[in-house]
Amino acid sequence: MKVILVKTVPNLGQTGDIQEVAEGYARNFLIPQGLVKIASEKALKELESLKVKKLKTVGNKGKKFKELARKINNIKIIFKVKADEKKTLFGSVNAQKIAEELKNRNYNVEPKYIKLDQPIKTLGYYDVNLDFGAGVTAKIGLTIVREE
Repeated sequence: MKVILVKTVPNLGQTGDIQEVAEGYARNFLIPQGLVKIASEKALKELESLKVKKLKTVGNKGKKFKELARKINNIKIIFKVKADEKKTLFGSVNAQKIAEELKNRNYNVEPKYIKLDQPIKTLGYYDVNLDFGAGVTAKIGLTIVREE
């Protein structure tokens, strides 16, 4: 029996996949659990229209992120923070703080796009990468200085 996966099912497939399964498995387990629906012509047309709509949405987001990456690439940000004589910060600069500073400069970037291996805990200059997905990236310069 051909079915369309409504949710991801381990060892079967991802959401939106069309799979051939045993009729008993589909009727007794998958359909009652709401994991699949029977692959009728109507359901297949719905699936195709959803895929087209999703591709358009992804394309629009890609354009938006490319424009944002072009604007934000190579900007410099200076953070003034409290630190001791050994250049160790009292606290840290993380993706959330960087996103807030970018938002203050009218760049709406979510923290999940800011790629830091770990929060910054010392004074100095750092190159911070931003990855918006679909190959769209940017780099910003971050200077951490002691607050006087």
